[in-house]
Amino acid sequence: MIVPLSVGFGDRAVAVLSPYEKSLIYKELNPAYRIRADYLFHTACRIAEGYYLAQHPECYRQENHAIFLPHVKGLGKDRCTLKRRTILLSNNGMDAVEIFYEEKMRFPAYQSMEPVFKRAARDAGFDTRYITTKMFRKTVISWLMAIYPERQMSIALSAGHTYLTMQGHYLTQGWRKEDVRDMRDELRGWGEN
Repeated sequence: MIVPLSVGFGDRAVAVLSPYEKSLIYKELNPAYRIRADYLFHTACRIAEGYYLAQHPECYRQENHAIFLPHVKGLGKDRCTLKRRTILLSNNGMDAVEIFYEEKMRFPAYQSMEPVFKRAARDAGFDTRYITTKMFRKTVISWLMAIYPERQMSIALSAGHTYLTMQGHYLTQGWRKEDVRDMRDELRGWGEN
């Protein structure tokens, strides 16, 4: 049930995974890549932001349930309107970030990561055409929009988007009740410090 989510213009699409699909792909990843995937998923970071935060664990504030991403010239998308932001975390997100830093993880080159995720998806039995490294960001933001519709502005700010961008690019519908239940379990405590 991978939901293709169109981004930008043209036919470029990125997979938005159901909780079950996410778990199948995770089972095919080695432990180091599972930690990296979990970090990208729970922080909803752009890849460039993930590289920066991997080198700057001081941005993480456990007591706030958040990561404070400063404005760094050249970081993130050029068109991004919010250059500095507070990334809110769930309970599982706190664990993912802490494990990432405890294990002193780093990210390999973007070009090296995507084939690993495609191979894991293929081994899990998926068509890999929409599998990209940015699917983790697209998936978690789509889940948050589905389970916390009343908190769309907080989701947008945490993701570094405007409200209109969120509605245009992340409003995914048609989830099954079981999917929504599993999303709530996975993201319990998001933004509730």
